[in-house]
Amino acid sequence: MHRAEKNYLEAREWLDSLNQDNIVPGLERIEKIMNTLENPEKKLDLIVIGGTNAKGSTCFNLSYNLTQNGIKTGCFTSPHIHSIRERIRINDKMISMTEFTNLVNTIKELTIHEKINATYFEIITAVAYQYFHNNNVDYAIMEIGLGGEWDAVNIGDAKIVILTTLGIDHVDYLGSNIEGIAKTKAKIVRKNSDVITGWPDKYHKLIPQSKSLTYAKSVKEWIKHSLRILNINKEVKMRKIPGRYEKYSNFIIDTAHNPQAMKFLISKNNEYEKIIIGMMKDKDIEGIIKCLPKKCEILITNLKTERSAKNSELALICKNLGYYCKEFESVKLAIDYAKNYKTLITGSFYTVSEARKCFKLKGHSEL
Repeated sequence: MHRAEKNYLEAREWLDSLNQDNIVPGLERIEKIMNTLENPEKKLDLIVIGGTNAKGSTCFNLSYNLTQNGIKTGCFTSPHIHSIRERIRINDKMISMTEFTNLVNTIKELTIHEKINATYFEIITAVAYQYFHNNNVDYAIMEIGLGGEWDAVNIGDAKIVILTTLGIDHVDYLGSNIEGIAKTKAKIVRKNSDVITGWPDKYHKLIPQSKSLTYAKSVKEWIKHSLRILNINKEVKMRKIPGRYEKYSNFIIDTAHNPQAMKFLISKNNEYEKIIIGMMKDKDIEGIIKCLPKKCEILITNLKTERSAKNSELALICKNLGYYCKEFESVKLAIDYAKNYKTLITGSFYTVSEARKCFKLKGHSEL
């Protein structure tokens, strides 16, 4: 093992010790970190993407279109599928192990010195802001991790805000009141932001006053309006993204993890014979299951995270809703069972990650 790789793995191990599933709302910690770094986020032109679904697809495709037009573009997304470095890219190229390690260690030292009890997500957000500033990107696309108002990304002021869709998600943290969720997500808007949204008209009143507000229905339209605001008169090009309606043999792999996303996914294709699903326990599990076609067999699997709902709990919900299901200890065992059937694999980024590793798809072995 090379020294650089060893140092990278040590930095990653320290991050993992912070517990990436530990969600602590509030901007006080990230404010202290960014102040100590001399506020790189205030020196960047930001495009901030919030909402319930399609945030990742919007980030990746907007970054692709800006890059294709000669604009140096930073892109921060979450969560990752395989490597934490997937979250931080410039012109579609992941941050290197060495640069990632150096920035993590710098921020680690300052949190220790300043006695800042930062979370995993706050550290990664700070790394992204500093990396984009160090490399003088023209625009930094920043995806909100959870909610909006108290998300670490919201330390920066957005030139453009895209509020994608609006639905129920992360019920343990955001609750199940759609208006309350909308108000929280909309707090990423500033007075000087140009806002593009896919939210229905009745929720526009919950979006703070901004420079402009444009309604559009799809990822492609959101990107088109973003380019217009940036005075780029070019046709929007869409690209395929790992884990989003990704096809392999007789399988479709998709990260849908809330009812709105699942409903859209099933509307594209409902002819599955088997559906392999693993989910986080903070999701609207019953709402997600109800979106699945009754005629197929549901293959429920455990996932390798503490946040995962146990397969026995999912099985009980499936049975109570009238679905035929079968339990598996891992995604791999479920895949082996379904290898000769038209199968959907979905429910979580973790489910998708394990499936892509089984199939050895591009990026599956990235550190």
